[in-house]
Amino acid sequence: MPHKTLDYARELLGVGYARITLGAKEAALLATALDECRSFFSLPEATKARYASADYNFGYRPLGMEYSITADRPDLNDCFTLWSDRLDLVPNAEELAPLTDALLGWRGHLVTLVSEVVGHVADIVGEAQAPSFEAASYLQVNNYTHAEGDRDLLQDRHEDGHMVTVIHTTAPGLEIWPGEECLPVEMAPDEVVLMPGSVLADLTGGRVGALDHQVRNLGLDRRMSLMYFVNPELTEPLHPWVRTEGEAPADLRDKIRSHPATFGLPHVPVL
Repeated sequence: MPHKTLDYARELLGVGYARITLGAKEAALLATALDECRSFFSLPEATKARYASADYNFGYRPLGMEYSITADRPDLNDCFTLWSDRLDLVPNAEELAPLTDALLGWRGHLVTLVSEVVGHVADIVGEAQAPSFEAASYLQVNNYTHAEGDRDLLQDRHEDGHMVTVIHTTAPGLEIWPGEECLPVEMAPDEVVLMPGSVLADLTGGRVGALDHQVRNLGLDRRMSLMYFVNPELTEPLHPWVRTEGEAPADLRDKIRSHPATFGLPHVPVL
């Protein structure tokens, strides 16, 4: 994998995102996770609600409880969030072992993948070390069902506010902006896309830009997005990898903490 992840790092620096092809073992982990997610989201709403935390930041989050830009345009999906390996944050998680085991199995591969790709980027840009991230990152599954009405987007244009997002989608609809024009993205069952966020943009001194994206309403009965939102652990100062000679390096931690989505705090409307 190391030589491939170096290619993915160069792709990220060159075109602003990276398309990654999985090996057979990793593709099987992804397929298992998606199967368990389909089973979970097929449960009755009252059953899924048993696994929602009081603030909706962990476990199940119902439709209409998250938005990208403004509260009057909620994202048209429900979702499930697993922070790091903290099953204790999900109410009644012991009842969801098949789902959480599958998600943690997939996460195990992603930790290695992200560590290598981001590590190569840090080395190329500034001969630096990538920060630790495992304890500060989380998986989220967005479940989009058929949207009533005429909304053109299931999720409005935004960037995630993280270091990177690794995403797999089960159907068309994802659109990204690697440049001036919008690019629709479809993925094979053995593909993921690594999308940089504003944290990586700051770490690289702008060599990589935060990737805007949205989800188009194509009238599908169902699509899912399985995402790994990667955040640096902030126990130590975090400086840009690109240094300006003669200037003290900035500590990025306060800026990172100020983004509402970075550490498991989604845009949640006030009820």
